[in-house]
Amino acid sequence: MSYEPSYPASELDTFSDLGERAVHLDQSQSCQCELLAVKKAARMRKVCVTRELQARAERLYSKEIEYVHSERFDQPEAMDQVLIPLQQLCAELKPDTEDDLTSDAGLLQTRLYAVPLLSKEQEIILFRGMNYLKYRAAMLQKQVDLKAPCVGVLDRIEQKLKDANSLRDYIIQANLRLVVSIAKNLTDRANSFEDIVSDGYMPLIRAVEIFDIDRGNRFSTYGTWAVRNYLFRTTKKGRKYRKNFVNGAETLALGLSDIRSTMRSQETYHKSIEQVLEQVLCSLGQREQQILKRRFGLPPAEVPEKFREIAEDFGVSTERVRQLTIRSLQRMRDVIEEQSLEIPDISEIL
Repeated sequence: MSYEPSYPASELDTFSDLGERAVHLDQSQSCQCELLAVKKAARMRKVCVTRELQARAERLYSKEIEYVHSERFDQPEAMDQVLIPLQQLCAELKPDTEDDLTSDAGLLQTRLYAVPLLSKEQEIILFRGMNYLKYRAAMLQKQVDLKAPCVGVLDRIEQKLKDANSLRDYIIQANLRLVVSIAKNLTDRANSFEDIVSDGYMPLIRAVEIFDIDRGNRFSTYGTWAVRNYLFRTTKKGRKYRKNFVNGAETLALGLSDIRSTMRSQETYHKSIEQVLEQVLCSLGQREQQILKRRFGLPPAEVPEKFREIAEDFGVSTERVRQLTIRSLQRMRDVIEEQSLEIPDISEIL
């Protein structure tokens, strides 16, 4: 026997009504089981119904619900701040909900423009909504009584997770262009365009799941880095690019990191990078600091510069700048070892 959710069946799979459904479920009071219906079903198929409900409760209770927490989720006005904007946005968006994003067809370039690029405001609303639904599902998960499971609570958990996945899939589809743009430069005889795009899809999914919108960054920045970092490690052409690839603090940290840590948290990773770099850069002279900041695009520099460009400004040869860079990196490695500092491996957060 199946158990139907306690809201209209016509709303189950409608993305445009997702926000309204989320508000409705969040406003619901503690669910009261339909005891009469359960007893009636139990009399008809006592063993089967009991086992089915028990298995369902155990599955949801043991399910790991991963989300990026925000302090605003714990506030009394969380629903008004998160779900009301989500309700309005979902009513405006018109995704093709019949498509399966996990299928090979979902990765075809012809579908890249099925969902438009997200604005900064839309991105914030969708990411917060996705994580808030997971957070609420995790809170309801704690209410599951394995001895006497409540059908209504199980319904609400499943629906919140389903809606959160719908939001995740929409964000992924809106950012598939990132994977394609990177894959175009990595194709060779051993790696077809379709294969690289398929490989890049998984780190994109993971990036969406762990991205913290409250840090103030756009997802395109983090998503591009995550996909590129993964593909640079898994393709022959990518590994060649990676040797000369510069990408701000992350790349400088990669060059310094001989010590491997087991930290996997994205937030811990970024904080560790910033703290270590700030500390070890102070061990260098003013000229060496300026060269490294310009070479690796560290603040106040906006983009990484070539050795030739730096050499012209300092009035020295390109080879001299390269030697100073290598010497500075070695000095920073020595400082890291002397002070027992640790930098997490970039690949470990994915």
